[in-house]
Parts: sequence; structure tokens; C-alpha cells
Amino acid sequence: MTQSPHDALFRSVLGQPEHARGVLRTIVPAKVSEAIDWSKLTLRPGSFVDVGQSPRHADLLYSSSWRTGSEVQLYLLFEHQSTPPSEGLMAHRLFRYMGRIWDQWRKDHPNARKLPTILPIVMYHGEAPWPEPRSFDALLDMPEEARSPIEPYLVRFEYLLHDLSVISDEELRAGAMRTALAKLVSVCFKHARDGAGLLSVLERWMDVAREVARAPNGLEALAQVIRYILEVNEELEEHALQALLDREIGPEAKDTVMTVAQRYIEKGIEQGRQQGIEQGRQQGIAQERQRLQGLLLRMLRKRFGDAVDAHVEERIAKASSEELEAWSEQVLSAATLDAVFAD
Repeated sequence: MTQSPHDALFRSVLGQPEHARGVLRTIVPAKVSEAIDWSKLTLRPGSFVDVGQSPRHADLLYSSSWRTGSEVQLYLLFEHQSTPPSEGLMAHRLFRYMGRIWDQWRKDHPNARKLPTILPIVMYHGEAPWPEPRSFDALLDMPEEARSPIEPYLVRFEYLLHDLSVISDEELRAGAMRTALAKLVSVCFKHARDGAGLLSVLERWMDVAREVARAPNGLEALAQVIRYILEVNEELEEHALQALLDREIGPEAKDTVMTVAQRYIEKGIEQGRQQGIEQGRQQGIAQERQRLQGLLLRMLRKRFGDAVDAHVEERIAKASSEELEAWSEQVLSAATLDAVFAD
């Protein structure tokens, strides 16, 4: 599935420990942050698959260790939401991810008798404040009078919420631990969908944009932010954005940023087109397979009647297109039903 512009920018920038480190340190409670060795922050694979289901992806999974001198690890599960989840059960989703992380830990450390700590974190930048309960046990449906005596036996945890909709621009700018790029991405997450009003926000943040541009690979990083803006804001006029960059960043830098941004967008469009072609091809194969299955069943029932039972139907349902074609050819000459499926 093609990533949304929000997910793409989140993973591209905050998937780098140098930018994620400062953001995470501002979210985690101060006492906890002091106990973590942030120099060991490492990005981990974050895909966890349910058997028989499509893959579910934790946005970002980081590991680090405690400042105790030991090698005891902890994980920071960093989720990103541009809107509240449609199912309304964010704590349950995080709980499933956490279970898979622990399952993988057990496979990798079969002799371990303890599990690593996991800090679940949600960064949110919707138009309204986050509406969901942050504690898992708040999702459990039970009579209120039963809650107190049963609490010791419940799964209980809260996730850390970084709600950009209620954090002021001044707080985002003043975050000393954030890199310039992380600051710019945060304010764009907050305001990028604000229509034409985004331009005035960007004017106030051009000093941060210049700092991003001066860093190694800074123009490409800035281009990723501009690409995001152009993809999610339909009201901001591109020529006005170009004029702002020309005035504040410089004409040569502006041309580089806009060229790279457009290239990113065109690449995304092409990837989407190719994905659509591949999806169409797969759909065509599936439709042809269904046609062969239906044709073969009709032919078998005409020749062998009630002998075509549920077992035969199941075998046909699981067959490959090549097998279906071979069996269809053998129907006309086979003396018995078993002979149709003979090699």
C-alpha cells in the first residue's frame, strides 16, 4: 500500500535517530528520559504480521538501553496519527504491537526470564485534540461497581501522547533538544493543512528553514518538507511558496529545493501508477482463475453429477491456474472422476 504523505515524511525524518532522539526526549517524562542512554538509540524493524492477515506496521520501533551500565534494552514504539484511528481503539492496537515485539524478543532470547520495557508513544497532528482514552483498561467494558475489585487482574497501561494540536508553535520552536529539521517537520505536521494561511506560518519559520538548508544534505531534506506541503495543502499557491523560498533561502537554493520536491512527487505518482498496473494484473489473474474454477465445476457436474462433492469443490478452490487448465482438458476423456485429477 502506498504511504500517505504524512507517513512518508514521518518515516523519512523521524526514522533517523539524530532527528528522533530530540523529539522522543521531549515526549518521555523527564525522570525516565534521564535514565535512558540516548546515545544508543537504534532504529529496529517494525513490521508485525498476523497469520492469515495482511501486514500491520508499527510506524517506528527504536531500541536503547538504560544508563545503568548494563546491556538491558528497552523499546520505544513510536506511532504516528494524522487522524484518530477509525476503529477508535488505539490502546488495543499498541497492545497488539507490544505483544509481537515481546514474541520476537523471546525467539531471539530463548533463555531470558524477563522481558524488555516497551514505551508506547503516539504523535498526533489532527485538526482537533486527541479524542481517545489513553489507558488500555478504559477500553474494557464492565459494570462500574465491578471495576475496583477486578482492577488487580486487568491489563493496565497508558501510552504517551504527543498531541501537536494542543502544543503551541513557541513550544515547538523552543525545544532545544530537537534538530532544526525535526522542528520544521513538527510545525508542518501541525499547520500544513491550514490552507492559504500556511504561508504566514512558513514566513515566521524561515529562520529554521534556513538552518535546515545549511546542514549537510539540507536542501534535499528541505525538499522533502516542501514535497509534503505541496501534497497535503491544496489551497497554497505554488508560486507564492516559490517566491518565499526565493526571498528567504535564495534563488539557487529555491530552484534546487523545488526541483527535488517535484521529482519526489513525480516518483510517487509513478510508483502509484505502477502499483495500480500490478494490482490490475493480479486482479485479472484472480478473475481468470475464478472463471476456470466455475467452468471446471460445471463440466464435472454434467459428467459425474452428485459425485462432485464438497471435497472436490475444496480441491478446485485451492488449485493453481495450471492445474485447473490441465483438469479441464482431462474432463472430456476421463472415464471416472478420479481420472480427471490423475497426474
